[in-house]
Amino acid sequence: MPQANITRQYQTPQGIVPPMALPRPTPPQSPILANQQLSPLMQQVLRNAQASRMTPRAGQVGLPTTATAAAGQPAAGMTFGQKLMQPRAQGMLGAAAAGFEASGYQDRPVSLGQVLGRMGTAGMKAYTAAEDRIAAQKAGQLKELLTRAKIGTELAKSGQGFSGNSMTAQSFRTLLNIGPKIKSGKATEPEKAQYDLAFGYLAKPKQQKTYDDLGNETITTIPAQDLSQFPSPRGGGTVGQETTKPSAEALKQQKYVKSVGSMADNINRYRQQLQKLSFVDMASGTADFPTDNMSRASAIAESLRLDIKELEELGALVGGDFQILDNLLTSPNSAKAIKAGASALLIQLDELENTVGQKLSERGATLSGTYSTPITTNTKEDWDKVRVGQYAVLPDGTIKMKVRPQ
Repeated sequence: MPQANITRQYQTPQGIVPPMALPRPTPPQSPILANQQLSPLMQQVLRNAQASRMTPRAGQVGLPTTATAAAGQPAAGMTFGQKLMQPRAQGMLGAAAAGFEASGYQDRPVSLGQVLGRMGTAGMKAYTAAEDRIAAQKAGQLKELLTRAKIGTELAKSGQGFSGNSMTAQSFRTLLNIGPKIKSGKATEPEKAQYDLAFGYLAKPKQQKTYDDLGNETITTIPAQDLSQFPSPRGGGTVGQETTKPSAEALKQQKYVKSVGSMADNINRYRQQLQKLSFVDMASGTADFPTDNMSRASAIAESLRLDIKELEELGALVGGDFQILDNLLTSPNSAKAIKAGASALLIQLDELENTVGQKLSERGATLSGTYSTPITTNTKEDWDKVRVGQYAVLPDGTIKMKVRPQ
């Protein structure tokens, strides 16, 4: 039985080659060998066809590159059909279709270079057509917007700018028609209610969402209308509300005042707690088995140390002030504290309080409500203004700390 041979011309069963028999095409070769046999011109065509991206013509939108991938890639929510209509997909499909067509039966031999050339030409045509289609769509949208703007301008010139049935047009008509009555005081209650609703609708900013051909969403915030020429509505409505944002210096000053008040409270609490410490409490701290009184005293001392550090950060204490004040604040659960005793810690606290008051006064601040800086009270109203935990001097000269009623 004769063996099949794709390179041999057609023969009859008797082995005769008909005159009209066409020569068989040569088997396809590898791309490397094909490239070596191509002319320089065809090799350049092959390189252009195999390029990963095609360069658009002047005036067209370029395909996504590494720098513009985020802006040009199809949106994640696009359907399969929408993705196929993009220029890159259209170019690849056109090139593939031309390749399939050129790879079929031909009445004459076709080289690999010719196939690739046809694929490149078809891909460029499909890519260009897709970009032209997108450009035409954008041009149509722009033309529609310009037409609408022109119509709006003409309506405004003819005095019919608010003749539509939209909520915005109706609200503007309400303000224009009822506004003079509100100003003159001749509006009825239903008209006032209608005016309030229309004014409130126009005085709020609005958001508008639009979508491009790739499915990307754009949110545009439209500012509120300037209604300063219309009367204000009822219910406390105002035209153009103002919000004052405090400056950085004002915020720092507020924090500074708060920090000084916190330090005064901690100084008073520490004084009260030191007066409760016994020798057993002092010894328990050094033995690492502190009593409740010692635990409270240690916690207040640490809070007081943090207040000193915060005042330094705010600029109230400069230079070596922090180190000087820190040395006057001996930890109550240390061996040094048990040797000195609670009375010595109270003396240190008095010195700390006086030093802090002096440093703050040098910078225009006042430490108020402590034992050394009590608040003067001459009447019951003055005493009522004193906060719990502050010291005050009574009319008879007695210094007393205000406590919470039992």
